[in-house]
Amino acid sequence: MTTTFPVGIAIFPPPAQKVINSIKLAEQLGVPMVWVPSWPVGPDGLTIVTAAAAQTSTIGLATGITVTYPRHPLTLANEASVLAELAPHRFRLGVGAGHQTSIEGIYGLDFGKPLAHLREYITVLRSLLWEGRVDFTGDYFRVHAELPLAGPPPRFPIVLAALRKNMLRLAGEISDGAFVTWSTSSYVQSIALPAMQEGARIANRPRPPLIGSAPIVLDTDFAIVRQRAQAAFALYKSFPTYGKMFQEANYPLTPDGNLSDELIHDLYLYGDPATIRNRLYAMHNAGVDEIVAAFTPVKDPVREERTILEILASI
Repeated sequence: MTTTFPVGIAIFPPPAQKVINSIKLAEQLGVPMVWVPSWPVGPDGLTIVTAAAAQTSTIGLATGITVTYPRHPLTLANEASVLAELAPHRFRLGVGAGHQTSIEGIYGLDFGKPLAHLREYITVLRSLLWEGRVDFTGDYFRVHAELPLAGPPPRFPIVLAALRKNMLRLAGEISDGAFVTWSTSSYVQSIALPAMQEGARIANRPRPPLIGSAPIVLDTDFAIVRQRAQAAFALYKSFPTYGKMFQEANYPLTPDGNLSDELIHDLYLYGDPATIRNRLYAMHNAGVDEIVAAFTPVKDPVREERTILEILASI
């Protein structure tokens, strides 16, 4: 009997309508979960997921991720409570601090201490969304409010985006899952899982799931995979967190700041559908509890998207 495990697909805006169409196709094909991220500037993932909630009935919907600094936690709780009503038992709220270069360079906000910021942020969110009220005074937030709920609080999972050890430890302590992107199997096994276990021990609770990303290219030509991988990573080269993570995984970036071929082989799932499916199972066997795929089109985006969705639905 083949083992099953949770899988989903990350669908990146823009445009917003295309993301919603892809979510509806994923539901039609039987994919259990869709994650919609947000860029520092661009269509908002939470808003897109809310629109999709009104047009779907079974597929799980998640923000992956909503950046915390530009949104007060009470504001986010107000927005998320709409999703809890439109998509009961289908929604997961993914949050993360983002990166200092974008928070300070684009928004002009003080990045401060992201661990302390997120600890307070999730404390406020969980009080509101799990208990319906909050009375909290901290260094970053002073919130005293009660949600006007018609029934019990929604209590949907709050997932924390985490890359480095301290953030992973925090996720193990206070979140309902850690969303880890661009992470190799070696990093998952040697850094991510032990850090989450440590955080869970601090809180005296079971370790929450580790949710890993799986970038997919439906092609057997490694030269094409390399080109797509380097183009995708160009968006992240200015964030030093990724370079440090790859260094700890024993896959240092090249002298010009690019991904090495060895790292691309480990990170990217590529080849024919059978090979990609086998790689997804290998990721799970290496310790990733849940996988969020993200595909990069090569020749035929419509056909390739459908093929990837069918692979995910078959697991």
